[in-house]
This record gives sequence, structure tokens and C-alpha cells, in this order.
Amino acid sequence: MNTNRESGSGGSAARWVLMMAAGGALVLALAASSRAQSADSQPAALSKQRAALYLEATRTPLADLENDVNHLALRSESCRIEYGAQACGLADKPLESRKLEERYAYYVKQPVEAHSKTQGAKIDRRNWAGASAPPSR
Repeated sequence: MNTNRESGSGGSAARWVLMMAAGGALVLALAASSRAQSADSQPAALSKQRAALYLEATRTPLADLENDVNHLALRSESCRIEYGAQACGLADKPLESRKLEERYAYYVKQPVEAHSKTQGAKIDRRNWAGASAPPSR
């Protein structure tokens, strides 16, 4: 008569091996995900993500970007922990509001605008396509 129970220790050993293999796969997947999130939380990557979201907000309603703003906020806070607020373009004091508009202003708009004010435009006329000196008379 066959029952659903495994007989002896062979079934439990096989189950243990399968559980260990599944656990190992899960650990590897989480480690890969952690490395990807860490790269997204570096100051330079964060700056590019902010700029892209800032431009996107000029043509898309902010409510439609809430998910992106929330993800950027999480990456920004991870950056703050790892590199410090100043390196990540954030104010020293964390945001205490739950309003989307304030999250957008804190994590996207203010850092992008502050960065553009400190960097300034770098224009080198020698690099202009088709630029030539005006004719001399």
C-alpha cells in the first residue's frame, strides 16, 4: 500500500537537498539584486536618474510619476546612508512629508536645480559645428 509519506530517511534527505538548493538560489538572486540597487544608489547614477525624471515631469503629470518618484526617494536615502547627504545632493535634514509634490521637490527638483546653478554652462566655441570666425574687413 502506497501512502503520501516518504519512507525512511531517503525522502527527508532529498527534501533537505532541494531546500538547500532553493535557499542557495534565493541568496544568489538577492545578492545580484543588491549589487544592482547599490549601483543605482551611487551619486553619479542618482544625478542622471534625477535629471531624467525632472525632464519627464515637464511632459507627464506628476501623479503618473509617483512610482518613479518613490523609487528615486528610496535610492536617494540609500545613497545618503552610504555616501552622505551632500554627496547625494540632499539636504541634511530628511523629508518628513508624505505629499507627492513635496517628495518630488525634495528628491528631484531641488537637487537638479541646485546642481545646475553650481555647474553652470560650459561653452567652448571651438566645438561648435560649422562655427567659423567672422570675416575680417
